[in-house]
Amino acid sequence: MLNKTTLIPIDSVTAALEALDHQDAGVRYHGAWWLGKNRSVEGVPRLVECLLDERDKTCTGGYPLRRQAARSLGMIKDSRCLPELLKTLETDDVQLHEATLRALIEIKSDQCSSSLINYLDRDIPNKPIEALIEALTEQRLWDISEKIQPFLNDKSERIVGSAAAFFYSYTGEMTYLNKVISLLDHQNRFIRQSAAFDLARIGTIKATDPILTAKIPNNVKMFAIKAILNKSLSRSNQADSIPDTDLASIHSSLFKALDSLARDNFSGNLLIEQDNQIPETYPGDGSTESDLLSNAFDNLRSPSLTSRKAGIKQLVRGADHFKIDLLDLYFSESDQDITMGLIKAMAELKNPHYANALIDAIGVEIGNHCQGNIRRVAACALGDINWNAQISSQSLHAVFNKLEWTLHSPEDWGLRYSACLALEGIDNANSIELLNEAKAKETDPVLSARLDKAILKSKNKTSIHHIENKKVL
Repeated sequence: MLNKTTLIPIDSVTAALEALDHQDAGVRYHGAWWLGKNRSVEGVPRLVECLLDERDKTCTGGYPLRRQAARSLGMIKDSRCLPELLKTLETDDVQLHEATLRALIEIKSDQCSSSLINYLDRDIPNKPIEALIEALTEQRLWDISEKIQPFLNDKSERIVGSAAAFFYSYTGEMTYLNKVISLLDHQNRFIRQSAAFDLARIGTIKATDPILTAKIPNNVKMFAIKAILNKSLSRSNQADSIPDTDLASIHSSLFKALDSLARDNFSGNLLIEQDNQIPETYPGDGSTESDLLSNAFDNLRSPSLTSRKAGIKQLVRGADHFKIDLLDLYFSESDQDITMGLIKAMAELKNPHYANALIDAIGVEIGNHCQGNIRRVAACALGDINWNAQISSQSLHAVFNKLEWTLHSPEDWGLRYSACLALEGIDNANSIELLNEAKAKETDPVLSARLDKAILKSKNKTSIHHIENKKVL
């Protein structure tokens, strides 16, 4: 990837470390980000140095590079950084404090308990209470519950939610869980999302139905359901005392929910509220191909999720009625909203003609959550293609190469999950081989379990075919 300001390539650990010495503050920041994004353990010593860097200071007294270094250290999760990381809580930069607290949540070390309690006791303007309570909950510091009690009545709903999550994790009392769940219905979408993240940290199966029905983005639902599944599979949530016979059915239901969310991940990182259905232009009502495309593109650019879905329907109708080649449109279009609509339309049409566009969409560099969504939808769509139709061996080879890469390379678990769904859908000898190879290397409990399901489904289908063939003979 290139830094847009100075065009310094940062595509390796060496380049990222060199970037930390660059005279341009933006390049230094990007180098710290790259080390975190790529989980570079080699970068820990230099990132620790960045926690003390005073070259780049904002007009309000903050240090962006320090904040990014703290975030990156949290992503790497190497406890060697703890002494210097904890010292940042003594600075005057409360945004750095929050970055450090969230890093401590990820590192999960009991070496920071006393520092967190000391920080709680200090009188600091604009202290990041929400992140602090989450860190205290992660540390299971129940002895300071009296100090957390007042935050249950805080004026900030997000702080109330984090405090209620603390007390539910401590006591298991439904009153506190229900308090967090109630925030999923809040009129402010950011508070709804914050509540979903609180429920993800709690990790109780009791929260799954409210999460799935809440008006929050599919990205957030996927994250929360996966977090709950992860705890349930490892039986690490003692509050969920559910018999194994019931758990199997519950897990099956949650995997179905994740499958559906991966396939329909369209609304981006923030929920786009639905509005009244707008009139659509249908082929056959006097509209031309140009009219339909213009109307579809306007809908896809709309801030309304309902309008965007209407735009997808129009593209599907355009491909059927006017024989519009969505493949050509995809490779000539740069607008991301329209590109996503084209991918969704291709997914619905299930035509092998679109395989090259779907492969290309999976391969784009992730710049934000929406591009992540495009990749997941495109991967799932490869599994829904009508593989009985004629398709060149070259295209098929490209499909398997891309899905093999997708299963092993990206850190985006949702994309790897989508690749699993695609191979399950293709269900031939090559896909089964790739699933087995991925299973042997996968360390994520949820993804590993989903790969098991896909492999078992293929084995059962093979057994049924074998039995049927024997009967015919």
